[in-house]
Amino acid sequence: MNPPIPVAIGPYTVVRRLGEGGMGTVYLCRTAGGGDAAVKLIRPDLSADPGFRRRFAAEVDAARRVASFCTAAVLGHGAHEDQPYLATEYIDGPTLNDHVAETGPLPPGTLHSLAVGVAAALTAVHAAGLVHRDVKPQNVILSITGPRVIDFGISRAVDGPALTARGVVLGTPGWLAPEQLRGAGPDPACDVFAWGCLVAWAGLGRHPYGTGGLLAVGERMLRAEPDLDGLPEGLSGAVRSALSADPARRPTARSLLLTLTGGDAAPASLAAATRLDPRPGPGGPVKPQAPAAVPGTAATPPSTPTWRDARPWPMRRLLTGAAAFAIGLALLVLGVLLLPH
Repeated sequence: MNPPIPVAIGPYTVVRRLGEGGMGTVYLCRTAGGGDAAVKLIRPDLSADPGFRRRFAAEVDAARRVASFCTAAVLGHGAHEDQPYLATEYIDGPTLNDHVAETGPLPPGTLHSLAVGVAAALTAVHAAGLVHRDVKPQNVILSITGPRVIDFGISRAVDGPALTARGVVLGTPGWLAPEQLRGAGPDPACDVFAWGCLVAWAGLGRHPYGTGGLLAVGERMLRAEPDLDGLPEGLSGAVRSALSADPARRPTARSLLLTLTGGDAAPASLAAATRLDPRPGPGGPVKPQAPAAVPGTAATPPSTPTWRDARPWPMRRLLTGAAAFAIGLALLVLGVLLLPH
């Protein structure tokens, strides 16, 4: 049963509920200036846990440290009737999960744009000293200014203390790197592996390690080569390197970004890379197959988008926003490449 909708959360006037997540409820709100905000209100049972409050404080810190053009900018935080909340910019657009489920795998040009945008976002995340730890289609929003990687609910500073019990792996099964399945702690290479899974999934309409029983999927992720048959040739090499079973052999997010944009020739190469072609792939829309869960993990709920309205986003808006998307993605790449590393 959903909790009653509050009239206001701190200084934010509630408009409607957007969705439910593992941490609590997200509401669409109005700011004092009349703008939109997405406000995450933490569940009462979690609010009473001092350990969880520390983790929530880490989420706020993580969100503040990442360049806002890569994610949802933090607007404020506080407590509502002793329940912590976090207010961020509301980003209009479908999640990658919703878009692919509705229209099928992305065509090559759009897929390249997605690969560039998410690599740029991860470059900014890692430059801030963070690991996202939950890169998946539900946490990528396709805004007209480029992909935004959202929801730092389980991210952690690379040099920060662990806030979870020993041996518990946080993340979504199917998007975890092989070393995480073996119990290793997260690092930027894990996000790069998830990037490879995400790009392959978006381009193929299926997970590169397939579906099936828990043990079978886990075994393939640990030992088998990914199935990238059908991925555009210009991306398959980068994706395959990102999916290396050995984290030391994976490129960094910054290296991926330079590879995908042609290095110093990035601005010139972005014109073609950012053309939006939202037509479904050959054979019409293909509903993506979600990977099976992998045993031994503490999974975050993968089914419900938690930071945005789940209503369909008309295809016409993708087409009319193509120019803005191209400009926004070019600026995002240039900004990220200027970050210290």
